[in-house]
Amino acid sequence: MRFLAEEQRKEVGFQYVLDSLNIITPFGMDEKKNIKPYNKEHKKLLQREFDIIEEIIHSRSNNERIYNEIFRQFMKIKDIRNTVKRCKGGECLDEVELFEIKIFSMICEEIRCLVCDLELNIEELALKNTEDVVELLDPQGKRMATFYVYEEYSAKLKEVRNKKRSIEEKIYKEKDLHNTQILKEERLEFVVQEEEEEWDVRKNLSEKIRAFCVIIEENIDKIGKLDLAISKTDIAKQYGGVKPTISSDMTIRLKDGINPEVVDLIKARNKGEFTPISIELYNGSTIITGANMGGKSITLKTIVLNLLLFQSGFYIFAKEGELPQFDFIYLISDDMQSISKGLSTFGAEIMGLKQITESVKRGDGFVAFDEFARGTNPFEGRNLVKVVTEFFHKFNSICLFATHYDGVVNDKMDHYQVKGLKDVNFEQLKRKIQLEKSKSVEIIQKHMDYRLERVMGKDSVPKDALNIAMLLGIDEEISRKIKELYGEEEEE
Repeated sequence: MRFLAEEQRKEVGFQYVLDSLNIITPFGMDEKKNIKPYNKEHKKLLQREFDIIEEIIHSRSNNERIYNEIFRQFMKIKDIRNTVKRCKGGECLDEVELFEIKIFSMICEEIRCLVCDLELNIEELALKNTEDVVELLDPQGKRMATFYVYEEYSAKLKEVRNKKRSIEEKIYKEKDLHNTQILKEERLEFVVQEEEEEWDVRKNLSEKIRAFCVIIEENIDKIGKLDLAISKTDIAKQYGGVKPTISSDMTIRLKDGINPEVVDLIKARNKGEFTPISIELYNGSTIITGANMGGKSITLKTIVLNLLLFQSGFYIFAKEGELPQFDFIYLISDDMQSISKGLSTFGAEIMGLKQITESVKRGDGFVAFDEFARGTNPFEGRNLVKVVTEFFHKFNSICLFATHYDGVVNDKMDHYQVKGLKDVNFEQLKRKIQLEKSKSVEIIQKHMDYRLERVMGKDSVPKDALNIAMLLGIDEEISRKIKELYGEEEEE
């Protein structure tokens, strides 16, 4: 769980991004399966990932025809890794396996030439020359997508086949059944000789191909990397991704970050547009406050998603981004896996907290707490959040807390607030809802301002919960008594 558990990666939208990649080859699919965050000691490799995406994006702007041809070649590729393994192990390849090696080598030459035409300065994606393999398996030089044990490989094989064909012609013309049977027995002898000579040829070819297996395996690896790299540029273009800057300190600067899964969900449901997230975070604890329905959870997930994408070598989905490499990334939210194991929500949070506490003592990471301690009573919850934020504030990790509790922020911490219904004309909104009561929730969501604003001083959490309850038609007596309680709290 060092960089989120599998279920949490789905929760924040990371798996959605991976599933959206237009991977074509089986080798690209394996590259996708093996995507993992780069450790801090691999900073140069991470930077190289960003540089490769950048170069391909620039290249595609003027060479779409060549890229379309690369895609066409990708679609022809079959997984030949088992054949290569057998060849390396000293096995004699059959005709189908030799055909696979021939076709793959021909495709490699096509892709290699296309990549050369692009003039990409990316050594990691430059395929090795396999022309010698093609020539070995295509002695007639026709470059056709076929293979059989050609007579050019063996004078003896040619002689045996000629004799077999001569006998077959006699069998075709012979009318006497006894003579036909004698000819068939004679033919059978040549069939056996043919099979023996073909085996010798295939054995010899397998031994010669064995010398090229390293090159073939390198090309398998590079095709997978090329397939994945091009797919990364596709999704970056689709959602407006940008090349991030690797921060030299524990600083996160994200401008207009988005979450593709949420963007597509909103669009599919015709619910308006996603509100981009801009935020600056530093080591210690930062608090985001706001009432329910204010988008705090989406904000956290969007930040976590972009951090995970960044550290995994993707462009981030934002207009700008400066991000550090972390030793770990954690998200504390409704942990359904732990709950299914018999733990309550609060129990799952405490188990996660124990793990995080050990991590921040040993390294520098990012931790997001989504409504931590929501499963306790308000008094205990507020106190617990206050103590936990103060505890984590003394470490070098970046810890982000989203909470609806008042009074948990001290003057040493950064504080953001969801604007919510702060600038909305409450009476106008109320009239709109009265006209379309069946769409009351949708109307409120359309008027909700999900942007974050930095709070100076000890501003309390906006009372949007009460406002939303009133807009949705809560009993007047209940709302009046809640207002009275709010008034008493403010006097205190």
